[in-house]
Amino acid sequence: MHEMNKTVDRDRRKFLEFIGKAGVTATVCRTVPLIGGLMATRRAQAQSAVKRVVFVYASNGAPNGLWLPSGTELNVATQAYEGLQSVCNFREVDVVGSGHGTARKALGEVRYDQDWTGDTIDQNIASVVGTTTPFASYALGVQTENPQEVIGRKSGDSVPCQDSPSAAFSQLFSGASPSAGVNPEVARNRKLSILDLHRNEIAGMKNELGSLERETLEKHEAAIQEIESRLSGSSAPSNDGACASPSWNANGYPTNGGIEVPFAHTTELQADLIVLALQCGITNVMTLQLGYHQATWYAHNTQHKADYHGSCHAAPPVAMAEMVNYMNQGIAYLIRRLLEEDDPALPGTKMLDNTVVVQVTDMGNGQDHSSGNGPNMVATRMPSFKQGTVGTGGNNLAVLEAVVEGLGLGAFKGRDPAIHKIWACNNGVVNTGLLA
Repeated sequence: MHEMNKTVDRDRRKFLEFIGKAGVTATVCRTVPLIGGLMATRRAQAQSAVKRVVFVYASNGAPNGLWLPSGTELNVATQAYEGLQSVCNFREVDVVGSGHGTARKALGEVRYDQDWTGDTIDQNIASVVGTTTPFASYALGVQTENPQEVIGRKSGDSVPCQDSPSAAFSQLFSGASPSAGVNPEVARNRKLSILDLHRNEIAGMKNELGSLERETLEKHEAAIQEIESRLSGSSAPSNDGACASPSWNANGYPTNGGIEVPFAHTTELQADLIVLALQCGITNVMTLQLGYHQATWYAHNTQHKADYHGSCHAAPPVAMAEMVNYMNQGIAYLIRRLLEEDDPALPGTKMLDNTVVVQVTDMGNGQDHSSGNGPNMVATRMPSFKQGTVGTGGNNLAVLEAVVEGLGLGAFKGRDPAIHKIWACNNGVVNTGLLA
């Protein structure tokens, strides 16, 4: 085995030794993700290092000329990022394999082998930075609808997205999948608290930890209670603001696409779960898939009343730009949350100081399926990345390679499975405009 693979295995062994010295068993870390995540965070504190990444898929690109900002002046499709220009690096690039049914290529899956060369970049990165967290990676979705058209691939198989915030919450923080045949919303309504499931283990941990770790665990508990409270109302459409006003849907178009929860509402709930899971050390790698390539979801508070797919093919470019901006509101919400929240792994920093958000897509212009001018964006305050830039050129795979380099994982990148863990999806060519 090559030295790079040995390094990852050695880190895993050291982590197990670390938690053992703290009086915590590996079994508890596996079955109580909150505690496993706390120990991963505690070790990150000791090493003064943490690497996190969130990939967000926004389908069908954007209309030419309506997405890329001009300096700090945002465009029609990027108005949602107002106030975030200093942390967002916008790029228009050529999308390799642009078109329907190619969402997995947005994350770098350009081969079909039944091994790591067919993995998407999130899974490759997780093989390096996810060895000490309860979940190596986790995929969330919003109305993805078609399980065969998810963006993630591992060993040739699809990586399913969890569209239900309540089910995702249960899986992430209790370590258990919803019971077969049980509606996740019904399970949620039973109001079984994740904290109650592990109250004894958490109480025991508090006795073993120092004051700083106890404070961190208590903050995690409070955050989880807040999410639980919010999830208690997540199964019904929002009853406030524009969603309650009949005037916002004067034409009578359906707005939920067969799903009870408004698209933006679910996106925010999933973003909240991402922030909480990263804060609690549950995982370092997450993906969020907004719809799927056929884009049959509906917006609210928009002039365009048909589904997103309709804005691509039966409406002027400005209508599609409005729908793209609607999606971007959820991504901007995630970035703002990461900017606001303290990072328990590195006290004195915010989550976005140690996390990279990467926006990807499967087309350049969804109105004609062309590959040029595809909207990609990287948001972070990690010093290895440039801050607040706008640029063009190159392709989307070069953006992914730049993300690997910016995370400090370039040494793991290559094309030899005996040596490397991260597939060099663009033959090692990097979009250097993103790197400091």
